[in-house]
Amino acid sequence: MKKLQKKTCFIFLFGLFLNIYNIHSQNSNETSTYSWFDKNIGIESLDFKNGPAHLNFDKMTGDQNRYYATGEFKKGSINYNNQNYSDLFLKYDILMDEIVLKPYAETNYTQINLIKENILFFKIGTEKFVNLKENSANYKSGYYEETLISDNVILYTKHYKRRNNVMRDNIFMLEFVMGYDFVLSKDNKFTLVNDKDEIIKLYPDKKRKINDFFFMNRRLKKDDPALFMKNLMKYINNLNL
Repeated sequence: MKKLQKKTCFIFLFGLFLNIYNIHSQNSNETSTYSWFDKNIGIESLDFKNGPAHLNFDKMTGDQNRYYATGEFKKGSINYNNQNYSDLFLKYDILMDEIVLKPYAETNYTQINLIKENILFFKIGTEKFVNLKENSANYKSGYYEETLISDNVILYTKHYKRRNNVMRDNIFMLEFVMGYDFVLSKDNKFTLVNDKDEIIKLYPDKKRKINDFFFMNRRLKKDDPALFMKNLMKYINNLNL
């Protein structure tokens, strides 16, 4: 009888151990599961395969292009229909505000525009872009780079390009001009902060410090507006610590 009780207890504890192990494995391998699925079953089986083809017939001047940072595909991840997919080859078309997938890595030239309304966010390298869908008159919907400033403050940066026609050797070519929009989420309220006055309205007690920062960093503001704004918001946040 005692042997039977010991055996029953052992089976129960062993089953409990397996259950805990399986739960841990499921959580830790959630991302790698979809990487494995992509490699072993094929990209055509994934949920985001039905996007339209990405076409680019731009005749550009110099090394300019319509993409964020580079026209080359980089490793990234997406949240599509509330499901995470990793180890994807992505690039971000900021002229048309489209995230582009190369589904077969280096083995194929196929490129797909992923369906925007199904994307919650995507990452390229260490940078995260979220799909702001709020239909606001103050700012455009679309993909914004997300920068966490504090627990209740998030800076969203809209990277975009405008396309101009220019003449080069009697041939019309395209020239791209970079632009930015900045949206600040403060206590879950979204505000367009493209100019200094809007920032001061949000932080009226920091007006002098904000003016000083603009003056001391005017060169950075001209050369890299996105980095300037990130540094400014972190500076303001540190004043509150």
